[in-house]
Amino acid sequence: MSKSPLFALSVLLLGLLQSHVLPQEKPQPAAKPTSGALIQEAVQHLLALQDTDGAWSYEGVYRVNKNLPVGYRIGGTAAVGSTLLVAAPKHEAALAAVRRALAYILAELDDPLMVPSTEPKYDVRVWGHACALEFLCNVRAAKNTDKYAKEVSAWIPKLIAALVTEEIPGGGWNYANRRAHASFVTAPVTQALLLARGQGEKVPDEVLERARKVLEMSRTLAGAFLYSGTLVNNEKAAKASINLLPGSIARSAVCETTLMLLGGGSPEGIRGSVAAFHDHWQELEKRRAKPGTHIGDYKIAPYFFYYGHRYCAQAIELLPAEARPVERGKLLDLIVTTRDADGTWNDRVFPRSRGYCSAMVVLALLGERTPLPPAYQKK
Repeated sequence: MSKSPLFALSVLLLGLLQSHVLPQEKPQPAAKPTSGALIQEAVQHLLALQDTDGAWSYEGVYRVNKNLPVGYRIGGTAAVGSTLLVAAPKHEAALAAVRRALAYILAELDDPLMVPSTEPKYDVRVWGHACALEFLCNVRAAKNTDKYAKEVSAWIPKLIAALVTEEIPGGGWNYANRRAHASFVTAPVTQALLLARGQGEKVPDEVLERARKVLEMSRTLAGAFLYSGTLVNNEKAAKASINLLPGSIARSAVCETTLMLLGGGSPEGIRGSVAAFHDHWQELEKRRAKPGTHIGDYKIAPYFFYYGHRYCAQAIELLPAEARPVERGKLLDLIVTTRDADGTWNDRVFPRSRGYCSAMVVLALLGERTPLPPAYQKK
């Protein structure tokens, strides 16, 4: 039985279609989240992470009587609270969370282990004092003190006095010992004092001038800052692996920025610190969310990871205006790639550090709203 002309034509057309398959459209890559969208989502996560007592405690390996030290509890809570004030200043739930954090911090500041100390031992209370000072200044500026206005006003000068007491002989601050300052502690403590001074509080000129001096003496020709101590009578320290530039990138930006605020530093130093952060970022990434502390080629501790991003963002805002958008975008790319599946960020193996780390990321995403204390003016 012969095939009909219509059947033959159908077979021919089918063959043509099979030999010339139309290309399928390629799936479009998902749009990169914007900084604004990431901040909004992170704020919701931070609210969910707050404990019922108002805390966002930080967690590390250090314990006091098997408990999280009060300096960590205050420091982590203050860091998240300060972040919410700048990232969500009109968000009612965020402001309510900050007020709960304020009540928690004021109660914890009365803990005997928060009395200013100069004992030569490992002690993180200095971190609690500095973060609490910054937080209380931010709460006061935001007029979110609630019923605690008098307590806030009373505690701010007491915290300044505590930090002045805890200054290392010769200048700067450290929490591991009192033999020499640690640059990554000195720089943020100095910024907290500058913030308070900018609000009219009395901060001794000589304390800030000594901080500038020790930071300047900690800077190597390569743009690294010694982990602790200065180069005076210690030139070989610059060759130690922890003090080489790849090991310093998380602290170089905050040190350069702080020096600029203190009337020192240079635009070249700022640019160099931002460039170095990207050039050697993989050395930080190797240690993110890993156990242990100072391990690897450059003895980088995991807790420097988001600390470094937060302060790299601050340095970016001191670059020439035309350079900032590109650098913000580069930092955003890194932040997106390290976000955990639940939408938060954590550079430790401890779940409780998720709040602090996510807060540091939010501060890194704020762009022109990134907090920067006023520059030092001698009185």
